[in-house]
Amino acid sequence: MPAVVLDRVSKTYAGEVLAVRELSLEVSAGELLVLLGPSGCGKTTILRLVAGLEEATSGDLWLDGQLVNNVPPQDRNIAMVFQHGALYPHLTVRENLAFPLETAGETDRAAIDRRVDEVARALDIDTELDRKPGMLSGGESQRVAMGRALIRGEPAVLLMDEPLASLDVGLRNGLRAEIASLIRSMGLTTIYVTHDQSEALSMADRIVVLRDGMVEDIGAPDRVYDAPATAFVGGFMGAPPINLVWATIWLENGKRVTVDFGTQQLTLPWAEPRAGTLTLHHGRPVIVGIRPEALSPARDGASRYRLHGRITGLEYYGHEWLARLDAGLRPADLDDVRAHRRALVSGEQVTQYLGDHRGTSLLVRLDAPGNWAPGREVSVDVDLPRLQIFDGYGRRIEAASWAAAPLDGS
Repeated sequence: MPAVVLDRVSKTYAGEVLAVRELSLEVSAGELLVLLGPSGCGKTTILRLVAGLEEATSGDLWLDGQLVNNVPPQDRNIAMVFQHGALYPHLTVRENLAFPLETAGETDRAAIDRRVDEVARALDIDTELDRKPGMLSGGESQRVAMGRALIRGEPAVLLMDEPLASLDVGLRNGLRAEIASLIRSMGLTTIYVTHDQSEALSMADRIVVLRDGMVEDIGAPDRVYDAPATAFVGGFMGAPPINLVWATIWLENGKRVTVDFGTQQLTLPWAEPRAGTLTLHHGRPVIVGIRPEALSPARDGASRYRLHGRITGLEYYGHEWLARLDAGLRPADLDDVRAHRRALVSGEQVTQYLGDHRGTSLLVRLDAPGNWAPGREVSVDVDLPRLQIFDGYGRRIEAASWAAAPLDGS
């Protein structure tokens, strides 16, 4: 039985602002589910709906098999950790940890102290029990906040709302690994909100990518990164970002598929797994996504999977280099694609957007620049299996479950 179920849940503010749109989601017991997306996508609203701090406009919410639409927050067995620990500054760490037990009616001082000591040891803050919050580091404060949330026992679900967002990068990187390890060691069902893709990729069992209150994609971290369901997800995941450009699909029956960028082309063999599906897009614009790591300096010899451009810049990041190429490609504007998707859902007639005519930098990740230098004309090979193709509305074009046949059926 799933620990958390949201069944067609929507939340509308002031009668017109739709923050969450018919969300259906299941969270398995012991799963660490990460809600990821830009500001305003509905992540925190979903957390507040699960906690009972907001009332759903429509839909049902279940916790451990119980319908909780009308159950108040204090009776939902929810633990919540916020971005700022919200610790009482005048109380010691011990007193902060003990406070939830005391307000719940626990009067046995020895039992309270035992429970505080147990949680403090688990979170590695047992040496800080006599200090006040003002004397703690950011990471220590978040451990105390997490301890206070868990002190009363295992919750039905632990909700974490960007708990590391206010910490510096070095501390955040270390603490996220500790938190993920602790959550898994305790077997806690957890919904974790972040806008940081690195947190999501490194911590999650599954990632839910949200946009405008709706799910764009959901899956294991590697699947969401390697095979994003939409162009938006592909663009949101990854640093440096994916190259998203417009192209047109042309088929030569039974022989090849041409991805035409206007100024240059890629030729895909008819045996390519996506050739069958791409027959439906003959003559139509598509969005092509190429991650910088899927491009590499061209080796000797001809290749059908090769692009050309002039180096406009080289950037050094310590562990890698990033090259920018002027390849004369047309950038895909995802905001415009989003507007066209909305029109598609509403049934409006729209003119397909083909991008503007300015060039876009083609990003290439390098271990070392070698003989590359600004101003030089170079070629790059494309790792074909990692080439992402989306339709004109930003939806992923998957490989067909059937082999591509010539268009006339012969």
